[in-house]
Amino acid sequence: MNRDAVPLVDRIAFAAIVVAASARVLIAFSPILIFDMDPAIDASPFIGATPAESVLLDALAFGSASWLLLRRMLSANTIGWNWILIAIACIPAIMVALFHGATDAEQLWRGSTWVAGIAIALALTAQNGNSSATFLRRMIVASLAGIAVVLCVRGVAQLTSEHISNVQYYTANRDAFLRSQGWLPNSPQTLSYERRLFQNEATGWLGFANVFATVAAGSAVLMANIAIGRGVIAARSWLWFCTVLCAGLVITSGSKGGVSALALGLVVSIVARRWSALARPLLVAMPIIAVCGIILRGMIGLQWGEQSLLFRWYYFVGAIKTVLSSPWIGVGPAGFQSSFVQFRPIECVEEVVSAHGAFADWMIAFGLAGIGLVLLQLILAWWSAPHSTAKSLISSEESRSTPMVGVVELSIAAVVLSSIISIVFEAPTLDSMGYVWRFAGLAAGSVTTWAVVKIMDTGKVSADRAVAIGLCGIAAVVLTHGQIDMVFWLPGSALWAWLVLGIAAWWNRSDSDVDALAKNSGERNQRISVNRIALAAFALFFLLAALGLFFVVSPAFVRQDQIALQAAIHLKDEAQKGSSVLLANARAETGESLFRASQIWPQRTVYALRAAEQWQAAASCDPLPNEAGLWLRSGSESAQSVKVFWSCQFAARLLISTIAIREAEISSGSWEAARDALRRLLAMNPRHSESWLRLAEVLKQLGDGPGAHAALQTALEVNETFSLDPLRQFSAERREWIENQMLEVK
Repeated sequence: MNRDAVPLVDRIAFAAIVVAASARVLIAFSPILIFDMDPAIDASPFIGATPAESVLLDALAFGSASWLLLRRMLSANTIGWNWILIAIACIPAIMVALFHGATDAEQLWRGSTWVAGIAIALALTAQNGNSSATFLRRMIVASLAGIAVVLCVRGVAQLTSEHISNVQYYTANRDAFLRSQGWLPNSPQTLSYERRLFQNEATGWLGFANVFATVAAGSAVLMANIAIGRGVIAARSWLWFCTVLCAGLVITSGSKGGVSALALGLVVSIVARRWSALARPLLVAMPIIAVCGIILRGMIGLQWGEQSLLFRWYYFVGAIKTVLSSPWIGVGPAGFQSSFVQFRPIECVEEVVSAHGAFADWMIAFGLAGIGLVLLQLILAWWSAPHSTAKSLISSEESRSTPMVGVVELSIAAVVLSSIISIVFEAPTLDSMGYVWRFAGLAAGSVTTWAVVKIMDTGKVSADRAVAIGLCGIAAVVLTHGQIDMVFWLPGSALWAWLVLGIAAWWNRSDSDVDALAKNSGERNQRISVNRIALAAFALFFLLAALGLFFVVSPAFVRQDQIALQAAIHLKDEAQKGSSVLLANARAETGESLFRASQIWPQRTVYALRAAEQWQAAASCDPLPNEAGLWLRSGSESAQSVKVFWSCQFAARLLISTIAIREAEISSGSWEAARDALRRLLAMNPRHSESWLRLAEVLKQLGDGPGAHAALQTALEVNETFSLDPLRQFSAERREWIENQMLEVK
């Protein structure tokens, strides 16, 4: 094979897949453009990608996957394993994802990323028998290693400089930040936020140290195994340096799961190298063992001091109850939190957005259809292990006679393009040192891709075998840690995780996997025909998804963000004039704009909630505006409009109850309405202690002393259930105040 033997369109499609997955790793994501904070207090926009850019990356992945599947369907070569079974496994989950995303933007953009990851994995595993396989597989492996190093250089920057700057900025602007969030200085929200902020840990652009640790640990295992292969000394030395860098960041991250996954990845690599027959069942067992480990930890209970896995057990229990409450279609990719607060165990102190486990998240999101994704991952796990050295020998014989001219150029281009996209998004906030770190990461990532290709291009059996084992090891890390963290849930890592499983399965599948069930040529040909139909169906669906996201969904998101941005600018300008009257009117106008934006299809529930918050804030200005009652009713209607959406159900009910209290305070509502709103909220989240205190005050206003006393007592009882996290409990002063209130109303 030479460079010209790989069609240009194929090289572009594979590079696009790598860029789509890699750019997500290197870009922070947020469901909202600027109203993550109050622009009237702090108008600093979120630096990263919003759903508009997120679905564009998904469209890129969908379009590329569609082309590759179509190419394989039309190929004269053998198609591969029984694809009709894969279609039966995946299509129900894809349809349910489409159902949840049909009206709710939050569900749509998160679900789109999940399905795009599946599309990538399917497109890669369908490439068995592709005449360009050696070229394309090496390009993906080299790019994966390069992107990991870019991410890890950012991790080093965070540990050595960025963390200090962030803490200094927060300390200098603490009061303004807390006001923008509506937090009191010593509230549980403030203390929890500061605890996370003051932890000096590497997160890259992913936002979570544990997810960062997954990428770093898996990449360390991959590069260590590649470095073992024979090749240029300089290339191997560089990869060993990068291995130590990635592994060191895993250790310093404080992620016990990441360190364990790193160790397991190395163990699986050794098993695959020495006892290859055990590698396949071991990989399939890894995620199952992880789930069993969580269950075992839950059975041990509180007598063991370890809390990380214990919390996973609490998430798991909440996940089971959520699935039982909505078994057929689930609550969607963004619906877990609203359900979890209702079903979480009494000992659980957190209100998480994910079950921190791929199997649990898929069952929660899609109901019974999630079983298909569980089966798909186990199939990919089976394919991801090298079962013998025979396949490696064949591949090496191929590669010895066919140098991979152009692999390094294409790999570096993918890494550079992903890095440049990341820098463009961050440019408004980068100082000179920030640019130095970003371009240092770009350079280090490029050198890494060169080193990986240089070793793979030696034509040595050991090099090819080393890559196969390295991919087995990184798959082990992803499969294991994916069951105890958000690797497959988080938009930044989901595509990367599926890409890892896809390339590992493609590289290591044996020829016997192509159609193991065929007993004669006639039966085999019939099965291949059915498989072609399945591939065509996937290709068509992914093409339609790409077109819909690019031409319909993304433009709608852009229109919503433009309205919000203009509203934020107007609010900021009016706030700077120093007039409370102007500020109140500006907030009301902002509320109208945000609500209008939220109603553009698909409904942007986050903007509807922010609209309600702005109307509430407008009605709380001093002196009390004449239109306060009208604004509060508008806010209540805005929050009511999103109450039915799982993605924001809890937040909507909290806002409704808050507005109802304010309406009663200014006599435009009733205390009975506030009471009923709070009771509906507490029925959903019975452990929201602040709402119990609010209910007590409302009942006191209604003259219900015994009811107020009972609500205060419940607040104290709920407070005791947060003993595993004292920062979430009432302060001593707060407890004393509650006890005095109990004496007063008794």
